[in-house]
Amino acid sequence: MSYRYRVELIPQSDFFFGGEQTFAKDDTRKESSRYSATSTYFPQQSAVLGMLRKTLLIQNGNMTMHIKGEWVDSRGGKGGNDRNYHEATRIAGEKAFSYESDNDFGIIEAISPLFITHNSIAYTINAQDAAYDAKRINATMHLGNRRQKAIYFEGYDPKKETAERLIGEDNSQLGLDALFQKVQSVGIKKTQNREEQEDSFFQKTSFKLKEKSSFTFFLTLSEKLSWSDAFVTLGADQSAFILKLSQTEESFEKTFSHLFTQKELDRVVLHSETLLTQEAYNDALFVFAKRESYRQLKNRQGKKSKRYYLLQRGSVIYTEDLDATVAALSQNHLQKAGLNHFTPIKGL
Repeated sequence: MSYRYRVELIPQSDFFFGGEQTFAKDDTRKESSRYSATSTYFPQQSAVLGMLRKTLLIQNGNMTMHIKGEWVDSRGGKGGNDRNYHEATRIAGEKAFSYESDNDFGIIEAISPLFITHNSIAYTINAQDAAYDAKRINATMHLGNRRQKAIYFEGYDPKKETAERLIGEDNSQLGLDALFQKVQSVGIKKTQNREEQEDSFFQKTSFKLKEKSSFTFFLTLSEKLSWSDAFVTLGADQSAFILKLSQTEESFEKTFSHLFTQKELDRVVLHSETLLTQEAYNDALFVFAKRESYRQLKNRQGKKSKRYYLLQRGSVIYTEDLDATVAALSQNHLQKAGLNHFTPIKGL
């Protein structure tokens, strides 16, 4: 039997979600670290999943807090007799999240993409083509080795950047700046001897959510929970949130899929970060999208996976074979973690 919950994450102060654009050195900046970093609006779905798995272990009594962190203690001896370890893996799964292989999250059957609740109304990122009409024209365009009928976007001006907008379950719309308030901070990093470091100046842009707003998602479990509220941390600075649970029959699809209207061409509107397979790319007539790079931790030593490029929420894939595109995007191991969620829309 499955149990579904509506989960609210209520920020207790400003927050910083780092993604790939943090201050640290990485394989794109090996010589020096960044001096400026801006939070993303939403945390990565893999980070939400990690927070949730940890919270389940804490609430179930499998994880112990120590001076240098929290981990699952060995309570029943070595090897196969460790009852606490087996209970912990049953609750939260054993392996780290993977973009490529099946994922075992223990009693977590699925989480939905994050959205925003403001004044009791649910909001998600609107389709990036909301203001434009894609139309076929009597011309061809070249995409790699392919030639196909060309399309153009009526009303689109490439010189003007279109700001992302939120769309509510009641069809109301808000700009992101209506709910997200920037918090600027600057500083200078010090050594342990309180000396200034070379290239140590930094500038950070965090966000605060406006009052009566929270991050929200739907959670499906194979077991019923005995707790309702928890204190959790999330993000690059371990920002504090109150997590509130309530059982529900709602789902992400029921809440939002009715909002996205038909246009001339068949298309798919993405509601989460989405890994686009080669098959989906080959079937696409046009991809109206923003793309960001992502990596996840592979082990306790902080080793990261290779870099993956995901289409952002609100992106739109135009296709000449809607069924084939839906099949290519429907990757169950990703959808369990709140990725690759979308609404297919048949054209007029």
